[in-house]
Amino acid sequence: MPRDNILKTMFLITLAITLLVPVIDYQFVHVSFNRLLVQNTEEEAQRAAGHLQSMLLSDVSDLTKDALSDHFAHHAGMAKNDFGFTGLRLFSKEGEIIYSADSSDTGEINSNAYFHKIVAGGKTYSKFIKRDTGTFEGGTIKADVVETYVPLMKEGAFTGAFEISYDITERHNKLNKAVLYFSILPSLMMLCFFVVISITIFRLDRNIIERKRVETELILNAEKLRISNRELQEFVSIASHDLQEPLRKVTAFGGRFRTGYAHVLDEKGLDYLERMMNSAKRMQELINGLLSFSRVTTKAQPFVPVDLSRVTKEVLADLEVRIEQTGGHVEVSDLPTLDADPLQMRQLFQNLISNALKFHKTDSPPEIKISGTFVHNNENDPPLLRPDGESCQITVEDNGIGFDNKYAERIFGVFQRLHGRQEYEGTGIGLSICRKIVERHGGTISAMGMPGEGAKFIVTLPVRQAC
Repeated sequence: MPRDNILKTMFLITLAITLLVPVIDYQFVHVSFNRLLVQNTEEEAQRAAGHLQSMLLSDVSDLTKDALSDHFAHHAGMAKNDFGFTGLRLFSKEGEIIYSADSSDTGEINSNAYFHKIVAGGKTYSKFIKRDTGTFEGGTIKADVVETYVPLMKEGAFTGAFEISYDITERHNKLNKAVLYFSILPSLMMLCFFVVISITIFRLDRNIIERKRVETELILNAEKLRISNRELQEFVSIASHDLQEPLRKVTAFGGRFRTGYAHVLDEKGLDYLERMMNSAKRMQELINGLLSFSRVTTKAQPFVPVDLSRVTKEVLADLEVRIEQTGGHVEVSDLPTLDADPLQMRQLFQNLISNALKFHKTDSPPEIKISGTFVHNNENDPPLLRPDGESCQITVEDNGIGFDNKYAERIFGVFQRLHGRQEYEGTGIGLSICRKIVERHGGTISAMGMPGEGAKFIVTLPVRQAC
């Protein structure tokens, strides 16, 4: 997998950095810091030598043991305390030690090439050595010492040299610890970085696997739903034909029976016959409602520009008799043109207006207001309402009997009724069809109401359908 390769590459890079950082530190950084430490010590030695020369040797032209004053050792000891060096030697120009803090060294000759070629040439020379030194307990330890040879020049001629020693063990140990710390720290940081990245990638992989699993389940469920819907549509289609044929016979023979044999039936028999005919009529209405509900998707037409004002006028013309019977009044504001299925828009408005006419108060005629306004979509809208698009919000408001707002969602369910069939006719499918039409168009429909104060239905539809 690509992520495995990424992890492997990151591991190799981390391992390489972890191994190379200490090597680089000790081969380059440590050497550079050591050189800097020796250089600083050398500068301290030069200052100490300059002080000793100006204080004790300013009048001496030829450096010999006899030329040194009796107070040389005393002043040298004071300078040792002032400048912090641990060892002091004074060489003649021939390399003979004419003074040493350790008197046993006096008289020895420094025959090394660095003294006669570098120091005698007027250049300071320093070297880093390990030297045995005593402890307070009487033991011996190795000390890090820098020996610096500072040439003494007079009128451009080499007259001798100071050898000044500094014990830099403590400073060298601190340097080693610092280098070790800065060697380990990047490695630890890289290791932590690798661990964090590994955990992150592991979690991402786990999330991706989980997401793929969910996506697979969604695809399977969507396929199952598609098959279920297809089977349901087939069932509704078959049921509509298979149920309507015997239902027609029941209705037809019931009508013939009522026409030809009503005179031989008593009052109870006539009541039974009337109930049978009413039940057959309700069954026919239910079948027709189910067919209408299923045809929202099975008999859907392509989206084309639809003038909602024109659709509303046509619906009102169809409902003219019903409006006159109820004494109702319908006020329609200008409605927009949008991409929609013309037949379904007509069905939507017919159901909403019929609903308002049906549930009017007995003591006052229905007043219905239909209006529309444009709204800009936002991210909280349904997916088909594009965030950068525009929608039309249509409101159908009436002054009817209203309903308790806690049923605002329930009324859109199939066969859901808030009132009995004796009070108001209908199958309870009309609003379900409205919701299905609106959802097919990528919109929303909601309702709000108050008992005795009327109801309001708000439909939001995209002005332009996504291609």
